[in-house]
Amino acid sequence: MSTSVQHPSLVRGDVRAVAADSVVHLVRGHALRRPDAVAVESGGARMTYAGLWERVRVVAAALTEAGAGPGDRVVVRADRTAGVIAAALAVMAVRAVYVPVDPAHPAERTAAVVAGAAPVALVHDGQGFGDAAAGAPAAAVVDVAALPRTAGAGAAPPEPPLPRPDDIAYAVFTSGSTGVPKGVLVEHASLVNYTGWCDTLVGRSAGGSPLFGSLGFDLAMTSLWVPLAQGHRVVTVAGLWDQETLFGPRGQRYTFVKQTPSHARFFDVLAEPPQYGRVTRTLMFGGEGLDPALVRSLAPRLAGVRLVNHYGPTETTIGCCAYVFDRGSVPDTPTVPIGTPAWNTRAYVVDESLRPAGPGVPGELVVAGRAVAAGYLGGAGAGRFLDEDELGAGGGGRAYRTGDVVELRPDGTLLYLGRRDDQLKVSGHRVELGELRHHVLAVPGVADAAFEVVRGPVDTLEAFVVPAGPRPEPGEFARRVVTALSAVLPSVLVPNEVHVVSRLVVNANGKCDVRATRERLGELTG
Repeated sequence: MSTSVQHPSLVRGDVRAVAADSVVHLVRGHALRRPDAVAVESGGARMTYAGLWERVRVVAAALTEAGAGPGDRVVVRADRTAGVIAAALAVMAVRAVYVPVDPAHPAERTAAVVAGAAPVALVHDGQGFGDAAAGAPAAAVVDVAALPRTAGAGAAPPEPPLPRPDDIAYAVFTSGSTGVPKGVLVEHASLVNYTGWCDTLVGRSAGGSPLFGSLGFDLAMTSLWVPLAQGHRVVTVAGLWDQETLFGPRGQRYTFVKQTPSHARFFDVLAEPPQYGRVTRTLMFGGEGLDPALVRSLAPRLAGVRLVNHYGPTETTIGCCAYVFDRGSVPDTPTVPIGTPAWNTRAYVVDESLRPAGPGVPGELVVAGRAVAAGYLGGAGAGRFLDEDELGAGGGGRAYRTGDVVELRPDGTLLYLGRRDDQLKVSGHRVELGELRHHVLAVPGVADAAFEVVRGPVDTLEAFVVPAGPRPEPGEFARRVVTALSAVLPSVLVPNEVHVVSRLVVNANGKCDVRATRERLGELTG
């Protein structure tokens, strides 16, 4: 057994016991103890925990009949419906692996995920898979909508076997460096560890959470699995346009709302920006670095709201670090810190040789312990996953090199500084996007910004800038941005061209999509 030794850049999360072997066990327990509590609210209809578990049993029986069992992968068309939520639980309940596919994915991406997953079954809630099913010709197809609504008298299916802690709960396909999606494998023990830790971040009020993100990515899994693990409700939202469900009046405030900073900026320019203090007890940010300036701009509408900056790559089970604060304690740092690790999780700051970077010294964040995924489907990604012993601190658990640059602050929290590869080279000069973004957002009147290098005989740096408030004259506003940056930055960091746009395009995972913003430049500048 490895012996833990002192490591100058190691931050430990609390060592805590988890409540159950899996989230599935927790949901079943709620169905037994609180059968009439609402589990899913969708389109005005409500499904209780008893109803949800009965639906899980029906779907699980169909999956078993289709040949799904321990370790098998089952691809689910992840529409935000009660039927899909029951299907996801049923897949995991029979000890198979839930593989969500965003219904908005292009057909080529869906086909790549299906082919990569090699599933024994494809599951949907009445919508079908179309041509993507050709990628798994031997897979059974289960339509949840066509199954009996209830088990039926005298014909109740048996209880599913329920998963073990080291079974794989789900596989989320994330973009790979080669352009081919990689399936990240996450164990049940990691998922239930995550939901238990989130209890301490968001609280346990009975309001539940709105589910409006894509279930094809793990960003939305917080809003799905945390309330279900707590025994509270998941409120499905049709999309960002469904403002009534997301931010309209409710009898009880949500326990938490999770969104990206890009979502917050999108909502902030609506005719009626959300009054977060009336909607939710906790507002969680994730998926992108969080700018203190953004939080300060939202402050008038954050009265009584706990704020959480949530950090974690897909390979660290949705999230592995968090920083809790409020509108009165926004730190004066380039980004809001990502805080400290999750339960049973450790964070190391290291140099390129995996040696300690030292407090206050930028280095790569390596995460170890319970939050770390089991690896990639098919064993891809050599070099990203490693043994904790390689960090020289003992422990012996799995570790993951995030590729993110952080530093350990004097108060023991971690500060996110950007990606190791979040550097643009302009004619041989290195441009740190974190530094550039920090200065652009400090220009009065700038609400948001993104950057791109246009390659050519002479490389040029371009900026896409969203103004705050009424739309200014584009040429004058662009000149003002360039003038302000020229006063504080080296010339190589000053964009050669500034595009003034009404908004930045956000992808299905809630993150800024610079390529799509450029492709729609005419629409966004018109």
